[in-house]
Amino acid sequence: MEISLSYIMTTYNKLTYLKVTLPYLIEACKKDEEIVVVDGGSSDGTVEYLKELFDQKKIHQFISEKDFGEAHGTNKAILMAKGELLKIITDDDIFDFKVIDFCKNHLLINKEIDICGSDGIGCSAMNKSNDFIPTVYRDGFLEWKISKKPFLFCGLSYLIRRSSISKLGLLSTQFKIIDIEYSVRVSSLNANIVFCTAYSFANIVGPDSNSNKFFDSIKQEKKILKYLYKNISNLNYSIELKHTIKTNVENLLGSKKLTKPVNNFSYIELVKESAMALTKVNDKIEFSFL
Repeated sequence: MEISLSYIMTTYNKLTYLKVTLPYLIEACKKDEEIVVVDGGSSDGTVEYLKELFDQKKIHQFISEKDFGEAHGTNKAILMAKGELLKIITDDDIFDFKVIDFCKNHLLINKEIDICGSDGIGCSAMNKSNDFIPTVYRDGFLEWKISKKPFLFCGLSYLIRRSSISKLGLLSTQFKIIDIEYSVRVSSLNANIVFCTAYSFANIVGPDSNSNKFFDSIKQEKKILKYLYKNISNLNYSIELKHTIKTNVENLLGSKKLTKPVNNFSYIELVKESAMALTKVNDKIEFSFL
């Protein structure tokens, strides 16, 4: 059977997170799809857990070896993948697989499309606010459609045609936050990008999240982008700015808050509530493409 979609995931010493998120992916994976996991040489039991899943045929490919960061690991997974389409899945966030399936079917029919993006929602255990906040990357996309100015959009939403990698390129190992440069790069090329109106992911920012660990790197990497690319439409957009978008929050989530305060961080509960909030958002909208 030909593989239509490869889910690709990288991980490193995050077994407690992986045991929560990976079952969601395994349950959603269809017969014409595969799960590819690249571990960076973990020492916390991740390797044994992945081997057990592989032996049970719940995941389809995995390796564990030292790498040089998330971009390097993701590139390994891309090169291992067999699917016509590639879907990046992180080890500590939640995804709406109905949205992913909707986007997958659109790309399988419309083979000229290189990459699909979308918005998502986010919550943070690192801030005083405990709202679920929607992203607004679609604003950059809508401006790009007119002006072709490169724009940022979140890597958690990427659905990439594998054959387009020869045009778009692999991820840059120069950057710690892998989607910052990649989204700007592909939108600066003559790439065919579509943007789904549904919200495909819930970003859960915790103490071990890359966006928290490498927070200072984001500012530096954005400075680098200013030299590499001109007229980026939404370079100043960041996770922090999402907390000012009160109108969108009320419309989408009814000012939904976590039931647990952030100082009592519980990852399992954050996952459950994020999944429910994501479902609630998508139940209110019609899936289409901008």
